[in-house]
Amino acid sequence: MKKGFLLTVVALSGFAAFGQDVPKVEVPVGFSMVNVHPDFSKITSFNMFGGGGQFDVNFGPYLGIKADFMGYTQTSSLTSKLHELGYTGNVNGNVFTYMFGPQIKKHTGVFQPFGEVLVGAAHSNLYATLYNANNGGAATGSSNNNAFAFATGGGLDLRLSQHISARPVEVDYLLTRFGVNGTSYTGSQNNFRYVAGIDFTFGGAPPIPPTASCSVQPTQIMAGDPVTATILTQNFNPKHTVTYSWTSTGGTASGTGTTTNISTANLTPGNYTVTGTATDEKQKKNNTASCSSSFTVKTPRPPVASCSADPMTVQPGGAATIAVNASSPDGRPLTYSYSASAGSVSGSGGTGTLSTAGAPAGSPITVTANVVDDRGLSAQCTAAVNVLAPPVTVVESQDVGTCNFNDPRKTARVDNVCKAVLDEVALRLQREPNGKLVVIGYAEDDEVIKVSNIDGQRSVNVKYYLTSGESQAQIDPSRIEARKGPHGSKSAKLYFVPEGANFTVEGTETIDESTTKGQSRKAH
Repeated sequence: MKKGFLLTVVALSGFAAFGQDVPKVEVPVGFSMVNVHPDFSKITSFNMFGGGGQFDVNFGPYLGIKADFMGYTQTSSLTSKLHELGYTGNVNGNVFTYMFGPQIKKHTGVFQPFGEVLVGAAHSNLYATLYNANNGGAATGSSNNNAFAFATGGGLDLRLSQHISARPVEVDYLLTRFGVNGTSYTGSQNNFRYVAGIDFTFGGAPPIPPTASCSVQPTQIMAGDPVTATILTQNFNPKHTVTYSWTSTGGTASGTGTTTNISTANLTPGNYTVTGTATDEKQKKNNTASCSSSFTVKTPRPPVASCSADPMTVQPGGAATIAVNASSPDGRPLTYSYSASAGSVSGSGGTGTLSTAGAPAGSPITVTANVVDDRGLSAQCTAAVNVLAPPVTVVESQDVGTCNFNDPRKTARVDNVCKAVLDEVALRLQREPNGKLVVIGYAEDDEVIKVSNIDGQRSVNVKYYLTSGESQAQIDPSRIEARKGPHGSKSAKLYFVPEGANFTVEGTETIDESTTKGQSRKAH
């Protein structure tokens, strides 16, 4: 069962191939010559000329059945030859052959050789005449008109077009077995046959034109990326050399083989078509096939980036790590650079380091990362780092002494007790040159009624002692401020104000020293 199925497949394959390029019917016609060997002692051989036709039915790419019909007549040279042998009549004879059999033939290409084996019959009215002449005219037998015929041989066709081929040569061994009636003679004639002519072909599918298919890899690229195009062909003559050429609507195609490289440098985004053409220079018709395939140059996309700082808050002079998460949607290589609004920043790749040394405290620092791909497209991201302000030390003014004014006669005089207090204060002002002194004069209510501005005079006299008086401390007057406070005591309060501290005693007012002049201790 399997063997039968296999034979069926093979047979169908043969018919399929036949249907593609093998003619269904062939009709060769033309001239033929037979060199006859009649098997007589005196007449050894002679030529007969004629012609005819054949009819071939093909059943596959090689096998066909042939019918062969040829006819030949005698020649004047044969008449002369028979007269030399004593035969006085005119020779008027002919030979016809009718044979059938298989033919094996190559049906592709220009040169199409074939071979054949034919069996059939031959008819002639010539053999009795030949027999009588060979025997001196003594015999009077008549020809056996019909005889067995057999031929085997081969030839060559030269294909000129789809339906016409030239047959320059066909040679066969031709066997006939003619006898002569009324005699015991039956011979075998071993003859040589030559045929030449034209072979007409009919039917069969027209030649299949060559085809080609193209492909490109990759189909989507960025400008500058390489593209490879490939062409595959069918139905070209495998014995011929096929040449290839390439064109492209964008870029430059290089190569003359089945593959080519497309240079895409400087192409703008869009679609482009590559066309390949295959040509068989030896084939006159149906000798080219073209195909196309496309690729797309994508619009370049810039990188994307995000930044983060760790930690986000640092002490003055501290450092923070800047992490950059960046990528290229087009898969391009990236480079990184960093800058900062204060301090200094360094880094390589996606990691930077911010140093806040020398940066002002109490304000944020902005770090910027710049990410660039190999095409110059860039993206930026920022991260903020807060620099803490140093802790604030609260410094307040300090009460460094009190001068009391209890002398009813000299109500604003700096007495010896006050003088001792002021000498200590002078020493501190000298030791702390950036500090200041605030003097607040006070008075009782009944005093103000008797002496106007007595509280202000008391504070001005204290200042005078420190800056110009007999203490000789010579304190800069700008470092001492004279003020007066609410009524309630006969005194002057002394407050030292260190550098960076604020005077915090409320309810006082500055003395106008242009109207209230400082007095020495001797003035009272």
